[in-house]
Amino acid sequence: MFQQTHILVLGLLVWTVAGARDCASAVNPHALPWEPSYKIKPSETHRLTLADVVGPDGIVYPNWTKCGVQGGIPSVKVAATIEEFGGKANDDGDDSRALDEGCAAVGKRGGGALLLGEGTYYLDRPVTIRHSGVVIRGRGADKTRIIFRYALPASGIGFYWPPANGRVGPETPIELHARPTDLQKMTVYVDNTAVGTWSRSQHSGNTFDFTVRLGRGLAGIPAGAHTLKGVAEYGNKSILTTEIPITFDPSLRNEPPVPSTEAAITFLGERTSAPELQLARDGKRGDTVLTLKSARGLRAGDCIFIEGPATERWKKLTQCACPWGIYRQYMAVVEKVEGNVITLNQPLRIEFPVIDGSYVQKINPIRNCGIEDLYIEQTENLWISSVIFQHAWNCWARGVTVKKCGRHPVYALSAKWCEIRDCTFDDAWFKGGGGTAYTGWQSSFDCLMENVVTHKMRHAPLYQWAASGCVIRKSVFHESDGQWHAGWTNENLFEQCVIESVQGHGGYGYGMWASPPSDKAHGPNGPRNVVYNCDVSSPRAGLKMGGMNENWLILYNRFVVGDEQGVFVGTTSFDHIIRGNVFVLKDGKSPMVFLSQPSCVGVEIVGNRLYGGNGQFVAGKAKAAVMEGNQAFPLGEAPRPQPPVPSIYAWQKERAKQK
Repeated sequence: MFQQTHILVLGLLVWTVAGARDCASAVNPHALPWEPSYKIKPSETHRLTLADVVGPDGIVYPNWTKCGVQGGIPSVKVAATIEEFGGKANDDGDDSRALDEGCAAVGKRGGGALLLGEGTYYLDRPVTIRHSGVVIRGRGADKTRIIFRYALPASGIGFYWPPANGRVGPETPIELHARPTDLQKMTVYVDNTAVGTWSRSQHSGNTFDFTVRLGRGLAGIPAGAHTLKGVAEYGNKSILTTEIPITFDPSLRNEPPVPSTEAAITFLGERTSAPELQLARDGKRGDTVLTLKSARGLRAGDCIFIEGPATERWKKLTQCACPWGIYRQYMAVVEKVEGNVITLNQPLRIEFPVIDGSYVQKINPIRNCGIEDLYIEQTENLWISSVIFQHAWNCWARGVTVKKCGRHPVYALSAKWCEIRDCTFDDAWFKGGGGTAYTGWQSSFDCLMENVVTHKMRHAPLYQWAASGCVIRKSVFHESDGQWHAGWTNENLFEQCVIESVQGHGGYGYGMWASPPSDKAHGPNGPRNVVYNCDVSSPRAGLKMGGMNENWLILYNRFVVGDEQGVFVGTTSFDHIIRGNVFVLKDGKSPMVFLSQPSCVGVEIVGNRLYGGNGQFVAGKAKAAVMEGNQAFPLGEAPRPQPPVPSIYAWQKERAKQK
């Protein structure tokens, strides 16, 4: 997992636990924890909302018509060149200052592209872009190269910030970096007073950095000269230390921001400090109008996010064993404010109940930024991504090749309407767990990935931590597995993708895997995720759904599986439609679909072709709700199925244009 500090968030259901169980018991004999609501027939027009689209096959799909950069990725004019700010290709010099100053200047002028010429540029420090409208553009991935070579000191430990002899205030970020291999603990001292400690946990991965703001830790220490000391402790009992002189100034405020070490290049919006505006009425799936207790401060055109905190009530309802994480969240634009009632530009995809303290909050994302037509390579095994879009709307990466990223190649956190297209991502330095080597969308909404090729990633393609309404399509993922990795992801689409799953690069060996509710590091995934017209091969089960999944649509795919089932359906995973797929099961012993628990009800298994396995279409502790038109064949040549339309995403977009 890729953990962030703002970690409490949202989910799906409106009832109290007792009320939900009573309601569920009334509608089915297996006492599902909530009343099913996502499997809708086209004839049930009273149940259809703006979040629904009836497909050409009569299946009701999520609405993906507002996915990706709105209006398409623009053609942005060149505003400056990096050479104007001192950058120079092929001279082995550090171009990070030139890139930083060039991006800042372009942003202050109102935006545009900063052009990098042919040749190789070097970044010895990370660069953070904080202005909207800034595009970093090369001459092509085969012509413009960025080599990111930030490295630790020869001693293996040092302060990234502040510099020696720097002034330090109560809110100055003190960032210590240390050699990550076998790192167990980092401590920051001022003189002999410890002001912060980091210790390794289950998902620390390749952590090498620790940040503390001195603040109250310096209470009682006088202004003036002090010694800042960092200590790193390792599993083999070795210790590394570093010291620098600093001056403590308790009156120091409003310091310039420090470049983020999340990535070699980070596009960073502002973290919000706006008030949380509580909902006065439940926000229901499909709603575009929300009633708040107060809409104070909101105006038409504001960007907001909506959260439904992961309360103990909600965790008990969903059997979520994970003690932290982002679950129920969405982002939208306020179109109208009338008293305490706001109108949104898009419908909600899940429910945000008052009982869990759901709220909206104004945010200030960075917008309309991009990185295009260049190559990025990292030279050091440090947990730093290549490109990050964080708190970003309508941003993009296009024509980018990443070789050997430190963590993720190009990644988004808290993003809306972003795109990654026409890119190649090849390998990562660290794949030892803890949230690394991912290609996909995290805490992101209505984002699009298209025509991407990856090699040797850990989990690719991937959705996690509340991601919803996103699409990953027409892409090829070599030597990695597909994942709904954590945190109530919902209404996302994989389509026209090729996934070649292996276990050698940190993947689990399933073709596609969704985290189960019992997983203490990930939590369950939410409703109506879709796999459409993909080609998936794997040594283990083709698709493993962990549980608490409602109405997933598995349609017109081919799964070629070395061992285990075509589809494994976990506890309380229900109302799925598994239609028109081809399953090739090589082990000679497994069924096509395995319904693991009696709560796996409402599953439709229609028109699939099974090659090999044990010849059974379904096995387990539940029966399929619908079983018809399935065919079994001996193991052998198995052509891919022909869906009603090659792309359900393109079909929706075209229909929307016609309307």
